[in-house]
Amino acid sequence: MHSVLVADDHGIVREGLRRLIEAEEDLSVCGEASDGREVLEMVERLKPDCVVLDITMPKLGGLETLERIRRKHQRTRVVLLSAHSDPPFIQSAVSLGADGYVLKHGRASEVLAAVRAVLSGGNYFSPPVAKEIVEQLRDPKKDASEPFRLLSSREREVLHHIAEGLSAKEVASELDISTKTVEAHRTSLMRKVGVRKATELVRYALKHGLIEP
Repeated sequence: MHSVLVADDHGIVREGLRRLIEAEEDLSVCGEASDGREVLEMVERLKPDCVVLDITMPKLGGLETLERIRRKHQRTRVVLLSAHSDPPFIQSAVSLGADGYVLKHGRASEVLAAVRAVLSGGNYFSPPVAKEIVEQLRDPKKDASEPFRLLSSREREVLHHIAEGLSAKEVASELDISTKTVEAHRTSLMRKVGVRKATELVRYALKHGLIEP
């Protein structure tokens, strides 16, 4: 029996995924998570064989969560669920070690196909995603995931919260750091990406797949 952790910030989506997965005799849902931090805590505690992870998660984005899972739990397979087929998201996901990438507007059966593929040691990418990966290999462009690598893990956390509309004080409370530290990270972020305003910073991050819409 393989264990699967379901992670999505919408309860109705988690319920649907649970029913879909548990209808299979050899699969079981060991837990459900509603934000990125909860995912990391549950992966540490439950050691699931596979995580079905929404790329758009509160508190800690899906890509950031993926990177941290890979850092400590290399054997855990990760299938990303996303509404985005844009190159920056796909390239970042692949470079960070996603085992699968399923588009949300596809069929529910794709999720099962992806879970089974990654649990057997393979990979699964929705056809439009696979097509984009092949096109990138045929016609290499500047690595769209480079901006993700440019920023530190903490800077990406701060950026994620800024994009959610939190003030420096609120970000400080959320991350348990000082307001001055948040402001320092924000200044560093704007310097690294070459912008002068927080609104420009968010637009840049969206364009390059650093955060999800």
